[in-house]
Amino acid sequence: MKLQIEQREQEKIVILDLKGPLVLGDEDVSLLQRLLVLLESRRPKVILNFKDVSSVDETGLDTLSFCATRFHDAGGRLVLLNLGQSHADIDTYQLEADAVNSFFPDRVVPRYDILEFVKEQQQLRDPSSAEPRPALAQ
Repeated sequence: MKLQIEQREQEKIVILDLKGPLVLGDEDVSLLQRLLVLLESRRPKVILNFKDVSSVDETGLDTLSFCATRFHDAGGRLVLLNLGQSHADIDTYQLEADAVNSFFPDRVVPRYDILEFVKEQQQLRDPSSAEPRPALAQ
């Protein structure tokens, strides 16, 4: 089975969904070519989704390392998604949202507390049911 590469985009970040083996031969060459074309076309933010990658050999790892360095040198980033373990100092993530958010260091994922929401709703319905606050000591 050859490596298949599907391209999509989210928030101006290219996501490449890979399927099949990333090994020596046409597979690593096709990924290398795709990544270099993206870099040359000024698309320096790329996520590689490894969810459906069946295997990665040493040549595949070398290709990833080489491309990560090229993207870094160009002021961009190449990150890996759904890879079992980190290789060659490349950022890896298990969730796509985390990989996308990694390009925005100031982005904070909002926290939603269901208990706080329920308490607010109860107070809106019956303001007298609010828990009494302890008196301040003087």
